[in-house]
Amino acid sequence: MSDNGKMNYFGGDTAISMANAKPLEESLKDAAIEAYNKNVDSYKKALDEKTARELEEAQRVTEKMESMEIVPVNSYVLVRPYEKNPFEKIEVTNSGIVIPTYDGSFKNPDSGEQDTEYNLSVQADVIEVGPDCKYVKEGDVVYYRRACGVPIPFFRQGFEVVAEQQIHVVINEGIKARFAKLKKNGK
Repeated sequence: MSDNGKMNYFGGDTAISMANAKPLEESLKDAAIEAYNKNVDSYKKALDEKTARELEEAQRVTEKMESMEIVPVNSYVLVRPYEKNPFEKIEVTNSGIVIPTYDGSFKNPDSGEQDTEYNLSVQADVIEVGPDCKYVKEGDVVYYRRACGVPIPFFRQGFEVVAEQQIHVVINEGIKARFAKLKKNGK
């Protein structure tokens, strides 16, 4: 090397300056970082495009949902089950302590392990009734056997359909008068 860090590879007056050249390891590291960043950018772009497509689809479904109606046929009843029985008694001591309700857990005498007892009846709001329903009306609360409800996946609303004949109890204001009127009219 001569001429203050310049090397003459070609002979003559042409010289290449090596003063600002990076070591090979640093160049490889920079290339790897650049390649990684390009991959991240392309992945982000693909993700953004997918999100935009999903947003468009959600918008279409929302628009469709606003105009769609769901009605059970014959004597079927469309219901939305409650998570917990809304008619369970809440016990509070004189000092204001709320006593937790029974959660169905018990020690299984056969296995000795903690088990959960499942409530066999479901409580649900009546959303819509079929044209042949006689006793149940929209807005009633009903009890039916858990095995009788059939899930209806409709825009994640948590609906079930149950035959009116499978409903054991109907709860609402004025229900006795409504049933007496049905009996009187012979329906």
